[in-house]
Amino acid sequence: MKKTAENRYPHSATLFKFCKEALEIRYEGNVKVIDQDVGAILGYDPADCSHWKKGKKNIRALSTLRSIADHLAIDERLLIDIASGKVGLEEAVFEYRGYGSFALQGRSLENLKKEFFKNPTRWQNDGAQKPFEEIFDTDRPSIVKAAEAVINAGNFTEAPVYLPEIYKLFNGINLIADDTIERTIKVDTEGTGETSVTTVRYRGPEIRPYVRFLLAKELFAHLTRVGHSSFRSFVDSPAELLEIQANIFAGLLLIPGKMLRKEVEVIDSSIDIIQQLAETFWTSKALMNQRLRDYMEHLD
Repeated sequence: MKKTAENRYPHSATLFKFCKEALEIRYEGNVKVIDQDVGAILGYDPADCSHWKKGKKNIRALSTLRSIADHLAIDERLLIDIASGKVGLEEAVFEYRGYGSFALQGRSLENLKKEFFKNPTRWQNDGAQKPFEEIFDTDRPSIVKAAEAVINAGNFTEAPVYLPEIYKLFNGINLIADDTIERTIKVDTEGTGETSVTTVRYRGPEIRPYVRFLLAKELFAHLTRVGHSSFRSFVDSPAELLEIQANIFAGLLLIPGKMLRKEVEVIDSSIDIIQQLAETFWTSKALMNQRLRDYMEHLD
């Protein structure tokens, strides 16, 4: 009998791994996900499930990918990118998790309120009794100004914004491509305050769209940590708020409002708008979709 080669369709095997991790994320660790749970998405028996997992079964049909997309409540375009090898497992899982919160709302807000009223002194740095709304105000106008200051410092007028050039604008932070690191990015900081030096390594040489977002967030963290003039208002933000402020900043930096408005005015509306904009700004479709909604809400 002729032996079937293992992993004949590596991208299908990656798709299987992605589906399994997506289910684990959905169940938030409360349910142990097994291989058969993944196979059940497509009604596969154990044999077909095993073939899919080992890359012996090619999963590329649009109807099949649509079934997975419906089950996971995800944009099928991400699955198409995985199945075609355009997106790796790490990036796909990042896209599925999303780009984090851009506002304090929902469960996070309610949990913070409960904790604040139980222990209000936890967030009172200077002894003043500040109200919850003041402590956890994202101060979006200041973030917009900070992002615009960075864009203007680099004289960027057209998309995309080049992060390596932006990093070079500021002292105390270095950006290095390093294909030897295991993680997506590795950040090392020496010293404290205004004299601290941050080295950000990313697994290069290519900077993938989701990595651009992470690098923009690290720039925000550094400039806040050293008390840069455009970022001083964020220095005393609690950690829970800093994460959201960094997300907002990264979105504004990579997709500036003025540039977005300019591109939307000349875009070909007969073709996928999100796809076109994502390619122009070197972002993922997921981030572009989120930023476009953000822009429509705030117009900045």
